[in-house]
Amino acid sequence: MLNFFSIPNQSFNGPVLITGAGGCIGAWTMAMLLKENIEVIACDLTNNKKRPELLIENEELSKVPWVEGDISDTDYVLNTVKKYNPESIIHLAALQVPFCAADPTAGAKVNVVGTVNIMEAAKQNSIKRIAHASSMAAHSFLPNSDSLKTLYGAYKMCDEQISEVYWQDHKVPSVCLRPAIVNGVGRDQGMTSKQTVAMLAAALGEPYDIPYKGNVSHLSAAEVASAFIHSVSYDGDGAFVFDIFGESVNINETIKIIQEIKPNAQITSSGSEMPFPSILSDIPLRDHLKERISDYGCVDTKTMINETIKAFEVLIQSGKIDKNYLK
Repeated sequence: MLNFFSIPNQSFNGPVLITGAGGCIGAWTMAMLLKENIEVIACDLTNNKKRPELLIENEELSKVPWVEGDISDTDYVLNTVKKYNPESIIHLAALQVPFCAADPTAGAKVNVVGTVNIMEAAKQNSIKRIAHASSMAAHSFLPNSDSLKTLYGAYKMCDEQISEVYWQDHKVPSVCLRPAIVNGVGRDQGMTSKQTVAMLAAALGEPYDIPYKGNVSHLSAAEVASAFIHSVSYDGDGAFVFDIFGESVNINETIKIIQEIKPNAQITSSGSEMPFPSILSDIPLRDHLKERISDYGCVDTKTMINETIKAFEVLIQSGKIDKNYLK
């Protein structure tokens, strides 16, 4: 999938610091930057590199500075940013819906205090290239929304407003992206990971039931990574928030595509429709980036599913993935 996207590598003159580097989007972002020989500083709570290891050769990954620490620890964040002096920050560290519901205090610390720490570090170090992740879940707090309200969505909406204040008061620029349902190698947790799990099940020859129906986002992890990278490839000029959704496809069509690729796949769906928007527009984000640097690219759903299944098959053959990933 990395070969489907190009990034403006000539626009980078210093390292890119990625928080949440061990997550799915973090791993894809790191892989895309390293492919173009752009220096990366990886930050995460632990030294668990299982997702980056699915995308990046161990020899190359071992050369990346990996800084362990809690994003809600202000001293850790300020000291790390001061030490490594990044040109750009891509802030992805977060706790998702089920984890926020299980521990609301931890969710608030990671998702809200963590974002304040990043903005404060950017302010203190005069960093002009910051991108951070909100979520489609924030839409539930917009006027006239009938989407399900969650603590995760509340925290992410708060983050959006925090970044606006940092621009208003301190001229700290940022681009905030609201990814919808991200698909691809490394997407293995969260309530919207099940489309990717179905692709893995098809590659393994195992049955799997996607626990929701209806039209949902089909967004490639590589596409999201490219969008985040493009968003920090120039000096910012405001605090902006954009949806990034990909294609809206019915789960029945998803299953059909999987079965076209793997005719013996035993994939089904059940349950109700997802309580989140079934279609949003990427056009405002594309227009914003085209005016400043370039479009971040796209990949259609069928290609994304095909490439993901192929990648899973290679990983299965190499022994890096097995049936335990379905649990």
